[in-house]
Amino acid sequence: NILGITKGKVTEYAPWRETQFEAGQNLALLGEESDVQRFAADYGLRLDKRGYRLQSLHDPDSAGFAEILVPPRSSLAGQTIRQYRFRQRHAVEPVMLFHQQKEVRGDLSDIPIAPSDILIVHGLWDNITELRSDTDIVLITEIKFEEKDPSKAWLAVICFASAIILALAGLPISIAFLSGAIAMVLTRVIDIEEAYQTIDWKVVFFLAGLIPLGIAMQKTGAAAMLAGQVMRLVQGQHPIWLLFAIALLSTVFSLLMSNVAATVVLAPLAINMAQIGGLDPRPLALLVAVCAGNSFILPTHQVNALLKSPGGYHNADYLRAGGAMTMIFLIIAVALFYLLYL
Repeated sequence: NILGITKGKVTEYAPWRETQFEAGQNLALLGEESDVQRFAADYGLRLDKRGYRLQSLHDPDSAGFAEILVPPRSSLAGQTIRQYRFRQRHAVEPVMLFHQQKEVRGDLSDIPIAPSDILIVHGLWDNITELRSDTDIVLITEIKFEEKDPSKAWLAVICFASAIILALAGLPISIAFLSGAIAMVLTRVIDIEEAYQTIDWKVVFFLAGLIPLGIAMQKTGAAAMLAGQVMRLVQGQHPIWLLFAIALLSTVFSLLMSNVAATVVLAPLAINMAQIGGLDPRPLALLVAVCAGNSFILPTHQVNALLKSPGGYHNADYLRAGGAMTMIFLIIAVALFYLLYL
């Protein structure tokens, strides 16, 4: 499939049958790499994988695939894509056809289209969105494309930079970036409805349920009691086991409460254990602070939680990817603190 042809500043998307090829043109092709290489070899073309002239076709924010249905009484029914002049009308490329319960790929131009047939097309989101106005087809795919307004880019940069400056000046990060978001709404970079839509409410409720759990563990003394029991197990053992216990507890606590709360609970215990064992307490307190950021196993950390919904991840995905990373983190942290500070 030829998705687009460009020469100089002139670009034609989904070129139709009357389009003529000329020297100096760039073609954007869709297909298996072996087929593309053979096509280039057959016709003496040079592969240009940079594709900078047709970069928009590679950008998922600018182009993509969509599914369209041919409804009953459509004028497309009974005609072929060639007869209907589909590419010329819509500037999108048909890449697959579901016809009479069969999947058809390759040359679709001369297959008579029947009611209830489904076409998969590729093109710019601008062109695909315009398919909604054609009564001969029904756009099935939900398009979330939003046209960008470059004129507001500098305002967005200024608001974002201002939020960073406020954070560096000493304001809490949450207040600083909330101020930046409010500034974007007031300057009409985004409207209030867009702001609400960008909030992942599942993450908000997830964290809202987690925070009271961490506070309860801290205020009831459950966290301190658990940490104390573990510390007594390693009391009198080799210092490396004390370091590993501190690192492991910091990691576990950071999964159930904020890293600040984990540090508040564990730092005094680590200092006491260091004094009992005749060790310098400062490295152990620092180890608590470092390992409180070791939050790869579960999406309980804010950063992990923000990635959960957009990426479609499950808790098992975090366990698979984060389990090994957590162990590597613990081994390296404990080894470095033991070699450098003890």
